[in-house]
Amino acid sequence: MSASTILVGVDGSAESDHALDWAAAYAKRTAAALHVVSSYTLPGFFLPLDEEGRRIVPDDVRVRTHVERTVAQAAERAARAGVEATTEVATGDPTGVLVERSGDHALAVVGARGHGGFAERLLGTVSATLPAYARCPTVVVPFREGHGGAPEAASDARPGDGPTADTVRRFGRVVVGVDGSPGSDAAMAEGAAQARALAAELLVVHALAADRWTHLPWTPVPPDREALLAAAGDELASRVAPVRASAPELSITARAMDGGAPRALAELSESADLVVVGSRGRGGFRGLLLGSTSQAVLRSAHCPVLVVGTSTD
Repeated sequence: MSASTILVGVDGSAESDHALDWAAAYAKRTAAALHVVSSYTLPGFFLPLDEEGRRIVPDDVRVRTHVERTVAQAAERAARAGVEATTEVATGDPTGVLVERSGDHALAVVGARGHGGFAERLLGTVSATLPAYARCPTVVVPFREGHGGAPEAASDARPGDGPTADTVRRFGRVVVGVDGSPGSDAAMAEGAAQARALAAELLVVHALAADRWTHLPWTPVPPDREALLAAAGDELASRVAPVRASAPELSITARAMDGGAPRALAELSESADLVVVGSRGRGGFRGLLLGSTSQAVLRSAHCPVLVVGTSTD
């Protein structure tokens, strides 16, 4: 599989249709192809018995036929948007299947229900775990029914009703959250690449945690907000400088903010085409592949979120 191909996980839900539409629009804008994958498993035990005491075995042919129909419809949807798509039906855990195939792709894309929790269907688990383990950057596309241009309900979905290539660049802005960690440096580099791909401006944000402003009883004076923000701004400017030098054609803004990264990035996502974060930031536990900030942004963002995993750092 070509490294310029975008991997898309689907399950036939409205969430995955929306993610597929976004991936198709992105692929059209960047001249990439799509590889659409859906997987399934059959239970191997705790199945009921028939009247003769024999274990009832699920009909693999029937299940596979349904999944094949799902990926075929996804390919047709992409084709009507003007994008070439290959398809694959796999057996196994959806996250494991996508992780295994992610190393051969430029990007992995899945859907999720945003602003209130992940979808309860297959892609709910996948969107919560794939960004931590994928071998390529992962985009999680939030779905909110009736909000922000969300697609039609699944029952009314028709192939080809997805967005055009311009939909992935509604605002012309890519936002990157950084905290000075190696992971956020990788996120900034990926954000610059995405801004170039989308012909968008790049906004690099460092949001100071709320505890930086706390005045403890035993401290002699309260923290100087302006001094802290100025210091953070100077540090951010030094980290952004190499990106400016390597991509002089990009319009780059660096901003130090207070209020905490999750809230700041969620607010900025309302006027962004893409938010980019690292999988783990400064102070994260070594064994925790997806940090608290990344998780919070995935839950609350209003636009697609790209997570640069540890394997791509």
